[in-house]
Amino acid sequence: MPSRESISLIVPTRGRPAGLRRLVHSLAQTAARPETLEVVAVIDADDGASRAVREPGLRLRQVVVPPGQPMGALNQAGYQAAVGRYLMLLNDDVVARTPAWDDTVRGCFAAFPDELILVHVNDLVMQRHLCCFPIVSRRFCELAGGICPRDYLRYRIDDHIEDIFNLLGVLGERRIIYAPDVVFEHMNHVETRPGLRQYFARPDLLAEDAVRFDQHLPRRKEIALLVMEAIVSHRRAVSARLRRRWRRRLDRVTDSFALRLPSRQRLLTGHGLVDPWDLEPTLWERARRCWRERGWRGLWAAISRRLKLAPR
Repeated sequence: MPSRESISLIVPTRGRPAGLRRLVHSLAQTAARPETLEVVAVIDADDGASRAVREPGLRLRQVVVPPGQPMGALNQAGYQAAVGRYLMLLNDDVVARTPAWDDTVRGCFAAFPDELILVHVNDLVMQRHLCCFPIVSRRFCELAGGICPRDYLRYRIDDHIEDIFNLLGVLGERRIIYAPDVVFEHMNHVETRPGLRQYFARPDLLAEDAVRFDQHLPRRKEIALLVMEAIVSHRRAVSARLRRRWRRRLDRVTDSFALRLPSRQRLLTGHGLVDPWDLEPTLWERARRCWRERGWRGLWAAISRRLKLAPR
């Protein structure tokens, strides 16, 4: 069984040994406990330069695969070889910037004994708008049948994972933790004007993966139901009636992108986990934002927490 502290970072890579070397060096330099990390590099069999990359003090596991596989299959191969309790999907064009980021990640999971959360770090490009480098637990992956579907060509894998947690939000469980101060800088961007970074995808591949993303919505709903039951069963028995209620709520979801609301996230700050509306300067502004994002139900939940009538 993986140790409580172990983190596996899954990195598909091809033909960019300098980028891979820069990434693993940054991980070794910034981690509080690099001995608890493993980098699982998924490398094509004909890519000798990437297979030669080493980093002293950091465990680098190589998974050698036939060339030409889609990104979903590469990530799944990395997951199957990984031994960490927590798993992060990364690219070889990323640099870890935040000291002791690994301890921060562990702290997020420690706050939820069931470990069924999504830790969303700051890539400095998409930032809070998309979880580009998701971190999840092994328990989540076991419920989901793996880290991601194998058929995604390049894109929508991060959307796929995040959408499962957005569906949990529809069911009343907000399990996305955005950590703006944990920076994994995505170097693959264009600065269109000072301070504005943009990422440009290949339109042909994006169009193909967009179709796959829509096709996988029923699968994501089933995973969300499994995860929801695992969360709730720690607190009370899950009845058939409750399962039917959850399913009816998810049946109404047809547009995954409409679920991307700031209220689906909790923010990790220096004061711990807070709700987005808690950062508004006045009580009136907090109430307005809570109402705008969650309606009557969300407003009552916020008031109840303040009055200590409901658990946070």
